[in-house]
Amino acid sequence: MIAGHLAGGKLDAQEGVREALPAPLPELRGPFAIAVWNGGTLLLARDAFGQRPLWYAQRGSELWFASSPQRLRALGAPAGQIDRDALSDYLELLYVPAPASIWSGYRKLPAGHLLRAGEHGVEVRRWFDPPVPGSSEKRPSRIAVRARLEEMARKADPAAGVLLSGDLGSSALLGLMTRKHGRVRSFGEPDPVARRVAERFRSAHAEAAVHAVDQAPQVLAGLGEPLGDPALIESAAVFKAAGPVSTAVGADELFAGHPRYLRAARLPHSGRAGRAAGLMATFAPRHHRGRLQRTASAIGTSGAARARALVEVFSLEERRALLGSHARTAEGATAEVDGNADAAVAFDLEVGLPDGVLAGLHAAAVRAGVEVHAPFLDPSLAALVVPPAARHKLGRTHGARMLRDAVADLLPRDVLTVDPRPPPPVGAWLRGPLRPLLHDLLHAPSARIRALLDPRAIDETLRHSSMPRGDARQAWALLALEIWIRENRPQASGVKPQAS
Repeated sequence: MIAGHLAGGKLDAQEGVREALPAPLPELRGPFAIAVWNGGTLLLARDAFGQRPLWYAQRGSELWFASSPQRLRALGAPAGQIDRDALSDYLELLYVPAPASIWSGYRKLPAGHLLRAGEHGVEVRRWFDPPVPGSSEKRPSRIAVRARLEEMARKADPAAGVLLSGDLGSSALLGLMTRKHGRVRSFGEPDPVARRVAERFRSAHAEAAVHAVDQAPQVLAGLGEPLGDPALIESAAVFKAAGPVSTAVGADELFAGHPRYLRAARLPHSGRAGRAAGLMATFAPRHHRGRLQRTASAIGTSGAARARALVEVFSLEERRALLGSHARTAEGATAEVDGNADAAVAFDLEVGLPDGVLAGLHAAAVRAGVEVHAPFLDPSLAALVVPPAARHKLGRTHGARMLRDAVADLLPRDVLTVDPRPPPPVGAWLRGPLRPLLHDLLHAPSARIRALLDPRAIDETLRHSSMPRGDARQAWALLALEIWIRENRPQASGVKPQAS
């Protein structure tokens, strides 16, 4: 935890601030958000992949910094109002990409960046250049990838139990750590594949059936800014019953294991078909339009535009209906990538992983009070496996081809081609245990989001997302936002919440 306030060349209220860097930034490994005060100059830096958050606020010659917006408020940094432009980013992606934040007065230091503040003002620049997907035609050998994976496992903490979910990444992590450290702990929800993998490596395996949905309101309310990834709810529930945790987070991004990358590569590119799908969307029933618009965008575009179309929750047209002129397109990857799958990987590495996945993982870990490790997020491993073109990473039906080849001798054949774990069933949640909460919070005229978004568009979204073929993610996004605003907006405006 770090925090501090810089004013008039003097650093006050410092917490966890160093007087010197432990090593040059490129030599640092693992997660960190670091502050260094040296001779009137303040240096803030965030790790290469963004495993630790770092927030700051600037007003004139004053600068506040902390690990969370709650700590910034405690230091007296003015938060401002909810930023409607950033709200558009949330509706598009279910998170707000750095450097923006949901608060107009706060900023987030992007992953792999540093901030230098001194007598010449404030400068933000990149210190870590992430490898560019598709920038190399050469594929590393299976032996080279395996050697780098074993080095990764050697540096992993053997005391941290492996979160085993039955997918390729977590199974490979358990196998590699077992080879390097002997018998290790593993845990997870009941799953036949995970149980079989645990038996294969004789890990001290513990299973716990968690009821994640019961904790959803408490988890969503306690976040620094809204996060709509439902996997956050499951992670918070699982971590609550664990000690130190090692996860396979990052493996899908580094090795191109998401099914979405296959879709990006396999979808045909046709401007005519895209226009036809877009025209169909104007005449289709309302609950089909968003999906048709996203399909039209994906077919009619390529590269970065296609990557975005495959991840957006509310289309630009839907965001305009909710936000009017504040609707915008969120920032994407800075790397110029041509290939469809490579562009999707680049977006995830620069944007989705640090500001979505890792932000949720960190929030879940803080809530559970556990230390979470992500061994796959190693710069040297990324430098080896990210640059090869997508055709080296994607098979006919599955991704992560280089990872599967590298650990083929460790895992059973069916585990090597196991389908990724499906996303949390938000539709079932909203039709079942969360239905009363959805109705009481969002349908009420007193809903907080009705002061930020168009009430008619909210009602239309709720009506159509609840239909059998509607997009339940949209109702979930609005519910998560409402729960967060009810807990956080009164504090930011200085108004104490009234007792109900």
